[in-house]
Amino acid sequence: MNIHRLLLIILSSLAVGAYAQTMSTKGDRLVDAPEIVYLQTDKGIYETGEDLWFKSYTMDAQNLVLSDRSKTLFVEMLNTDDSIVWHEKYPIFSGIAEGHIYVDKNLDAGDYRLHAYTRLSFLDDTGHPIYAQKIRVVKEIVNRRSKSRLKKDRHDIRLSFFPEGGNLIDGITSKVAFMARDGNGMPVNIKGMLMENNKELASLETIHDGMGSLFLLPQKESSYKVVLDDGQEFPFAEVSTSGLSIYLRKQTDDYLEFYLSQPEGTTAQTVMLEGKMRGILYCRATGVLRDKMKVRIPLTEFPMQGIAEFTLYNEKGQPMAERLVYVHPERKLHIVLKTDSTCYHTRGKGKLCIKVTDESGKPVQAHLGLSIFDRAYLNEFSPENMLSHCYLSTEIKGNIHNPAYYFDEDNDDRLASLDLLLLTQGWRRYIWENVDSLTMADGFLSDEIRGRQIIGKKKKLKELGNSEQLLQVYGPDTWSCFIIADSMGQFVLPTEQMLALRGGYVYLKPMLDKDMYKPVIVIEKSFVKADSLRKCCPSYFPYMDPAQVISDLSLNNHVSGGDGSILLDELTITGKKERVFRDKMMGRLDSLAQMNNNVYVCTSCGQLINYRPDYQGHHAIGACPAKGRKQPIIGKTYRIAKYKYYTTGPNPYFGLVDELYVVYQGPVYTDEELLQMNGILRVKGYYGKREFYQPDEVDMQIPIPDARNVLLWKPDIVTNEKGEAKVEFFCSDINTGFAGIVEGTDGNGNLGSSLCGFNVQKP
Repeated sequence: MNIHRLLLIILSSLAVGAYAQTMSTKGDRLVDAPEIVYLQTDKGIYETGEDLWFKSYTMDAQNLVLSDRSKTLFVEMLNTDDSIVWHEKYPIFSGIAEGHIYVDKNLDAGDYRLHAYTRLSFLDDTGHPIYAQKIRVVKEIVNRRSKSRLKKDRHDIRLSFFPEGGNLIDGITSKVAFMARDGNGMPVNIKGMLMENNKELASLETIHDGMGSLFLLPQKESSYKVVLDDGQEFPFAEVSTSGLSIYLRKQTDDYLEFYLSQPEGTTAQTVMLEGKMRGILYCRATGVLRDKMKVRIPLTEFPMQGIAEFTLYNEKGQPMAERLVYVHPERKLHIVLKTDSTCYHTRGKGKLCIKVTDESGKPVQAHLGLSIFDRAYLNEFSPENMLSHCYLSTEIKGNIHNPAYYFDEDNDDRLASLDLLLLTQGWRRYIWENVDSLTMADGFLSDEIRGRQIIGKKKKLKELGNSEQLLQVYGPDTWSCFIIADSMGQFVLPTEQMLALRGGYVYLKPMLDKDMYKPVIVIEKSFVKADSLRKCCPSYFPYMDPAQVISDLSLNNHVSGGDGSILLDELTITGKKERVFRDKMMGRLDSLAQMNNNVYVCTSCGQLINYRPDYQGHHAIGACPAKGRKQPIIGKTYRIAKYKYYTTGPNPYFGLVDELYVVYQGPVYTDEELLQMNGILRVKGYYGKREFYQPDEVDMQIPIPDARNVLLWKPDIVTNEKGEAKVEFFCSDINTGFAGIVEGTDGNGNLGSSLCGFNVQKP
């Protein structure tokens, strides 16, 4: 059978046998397939004391369709020491969550990581990487630039080689990609020569971000090394005497053409080539391989944009070679942003039109998030967007340098450079002994609040038998409901009730008598469990070589008022105060505690009694009728008096020793003391919802200076049946360049990202 006839058999097999299935035992998808979470923020750099606004997209990790399985979003903010500075929970509605994070004014300046996850995106698997997103925190925006830049050490270069498919095989022409990095992990441009037996064989030169490739016909008996122009030498990839090779010869919009090879003289065998994407098997071809075979894969087999993984198996079913290929880059949401002007006056009104279409130009209804902000707050050191995060960063291991580059259509070489990235950073060599079988990690978090009520007295526990137990649940505004614990004391507060109680803490109170049963409530601590696992997982994030960050931005000056005074973005006046602010529930507990103490006001003489030791006298002590008592009012001024009984004279008497006027503060209890006094457990519920401030025309007439650096944050844009949406915004008093960034999904696996820009100047 010649190669051409064999090709026909393989193509026929593809046409008949190509199908979509997953490595599962139920239907066409993994049971409880994992989710992926993308966090869109309103900007990339924040000054301390600001709010960070975000929108999250929770998607099925296999097809990027919005997922409605998880109901709770967990968000953490961590500093460079891996310490958590913020963690809260937010409700998810049909895959979408919105919220904000307060960037505390006491935070140190520097880079921080945002980790957003669900019960199905953060699994009990220490081998599963965490793909964090970075933000930068500064005290003032004028200090946003790093004062020091890493120097490239040309004598500390790490040069690595990656044969296509995994191995160089004796006598088979192969493509070898290479990557050069300096000691700081930044890409380095190099030139050099590949030497075979100390003779020049081929030149090599990086073409993008320290990456490049070359072709050679390797010989087992030859020795190879690379010598750079500056004289540095590096060992080359080793040559194997056996194995299977895969070479992507051609890629078009319609098909992929591979050459499969094995060394000459090797016994013919039946091989299989499988094509997967995001864990789903989409096509399979089998045929008899002698020396070389050509296989053509129609791209119609793959329904979406992304990395397709092609694995070549020998006749024993062992994976022998692998090639990652990026397919269908055109299958995305094509979003056009257009403002009604390229330049506005300060406090001027702007209009922005959004148009969303698919790859064929048809209008698409999409769920989008839009931010318009001062370009000085764009974090160039974290070059990531929705496309690069979902299609690339979360698909291959390691920190990726400037991933957004590969999704910017203004870069003509982006697809060729992306293929180099997949050949290097997406490369793997199969080692049979270390190939793991497919396993599904378990979820260990809960959307709901879960816990258990433990009875402290065993005798009383027997009395309860198999009866259910009642618990009362309060929200921060004192609204309450009841839930039932089973006979084992286990209970669940569902997400529906968590929504009703949204806004802060959730309070749980046993209804059993505390003296008779001594009930104790234990809660499942999701963040503690997640934090413990996270410290054992690898963490990857995008990065950017500081030497490649070129900015022509003129940093903002402070906005000044008409009298020359400087307007601060936010002014908070703090002072000493005796009592801390509490929500309504804790305030109620505090009020009850005040009522139960023995301090009172005499209704007859009006003096405060039992407030300070020895100051317990009534006005005209011994003669005050003291007909009644009333509760003192916190913050009100009262008279207290100290008397002494004198017996030295002929007529003993009470005499005034001292009197004071005091502001009644009441006994100050900590939250923990108040909760313990009332037998209540407090646990974090859903974080409260706030609305982004957007001024109207009346607000813009107020003469107070306007220093808003985010003009608009609108996470809930939905385009109409024409794929269009329109929004309006007002400029602030900041005269500089602004950027508009929109991202979103159609909910069915197609993603999009776009940006625009305009300037604001004084009239």
